[in-house]
Amino acid sequence: MERRNNKNSETRFSRKDGDSSEKGGRRAPRTVQRGSIPKGTEIDYKNIAFLQKCLTERGKIISRRLTGADAKQARLISVAVKRARYLGLLAVGSSKRK
Repeated sequence: MERRNNKNSETRFSRKDGDSSEKGGRRAPRTVQRGSIPKGTEIDYKNIAFLQKCLTERGKIISRRLTGADAKQARLISVAVKRARYLGLLAVGSSKRK
């Protein structure tokens, strides 16, 4: 890396081969949220329709980033899914698994 000293700004670092932004590099596409959780939604093990929206086809819990849940809601979702699985209201895994 090469260090430059500009009179008007702070010390900047630049690469000799150039940044990806200078060469027109592509960024990875941003992931789209599946949907945010409405404010009136009750996160409970008995709300099976809502919990199925928070699971993939294989039965995995979808991440906060994709569901749009905050940290507290994510914890409630994981507890509700685990309780529903224990009671047999939700499938533990995919039936397609070998």
